[in-house]
Amino acid sequence: MSRIIPYFMVDSFTNEPFKGNPAGVCLLEEPLDDALMQSIASEINLSETAFVLRSDDHFSIRYFSPMMEIPLCGHATLASAKVLFERDSDLNAIDFKTQSGTLLKAARNGEKVALAFPNYGIVDREVPKELLHAIGIDAVLNTGYNHENLELMIEIKDSQKLRKLTPDFSAMKAAVHDISGVVVTAKSSDPAYDFESRYFWPWSGGDEDPVTGATHTFLTAYWAEKLKKRKLKAYQCSARTGILDVEVLDDEHISITGDAVVVVRGELMV
Repeated sequence: MSRIIPYFMVDSFTNEPFKGNPAGVCLLEEPLDDALMQSIASEINLSETAFVLRSDDHFSIRYFSPMMEIPLCGHATLASAKVLFERDSDLNAIDFKTQSGTLLKAARNGEKVALAFPNYGIVDREVPKELLHAIGIDAVLNTGYNHENLELMIEIKDSQKLRKLTPDFSAMKAAVHDISGVVVTAKSSDPAYDFESRYFWPWSGGDEDPVTGATHTFLTAYWAEKLKKRKLKAYQCSARTGILDVEVLDDEHISITGDAVVVVRGELMV
């Protein structure tokens, strides 16, 4: 007999359908085995699908790309919170517990959702010239590495050049093998935003992620220090674009606030 799982597609970090970053959300009544969750995520074929299961005092949440389980995903967490808040008008705050045990807090903020995430840092790390060439970068201001997300960071000077990058994704994968993705970032030339970024992850999910909450767990503190301000407006300048309000709360936590739009409601038969 088939199980029926409520399913939603949500565009995160936007207030318009078909912009931002789409995520799948599956609301579970009982745990699913890992292989089935991976099969569902591969079938849905979005950058991430979140599987959410209610416990006594929190919701467990796991994230799968079409290729593998992902430890933390900001846009899928935002999508899950949006779905839960819409389904229960009395619900104003949610505790999500990830597979690693990290506790993520979500709260209503008007029509938006505010998410509290760990405040991660970066360590110095050189980027191979082959990788820079594959991305199309000829000069960098700074590079680093975030251990928690296994991500390289590259800062460049020109946000207009950032928007025009056309990476060779096969060459990127061949240049380095021990990361999950690369975020390229720059101070914004648009006065509406503080900094911009793009995230490339052919190693673990797809070529480019439209809007990436996880990278902002370390980009927030990085740019807060550079720009000497705690609250910033971030713009992910992918083709779909996305806007994030980010803030350093303290040494251990940041806040990411964004809009989200539910574009599909349905049922999975598994």
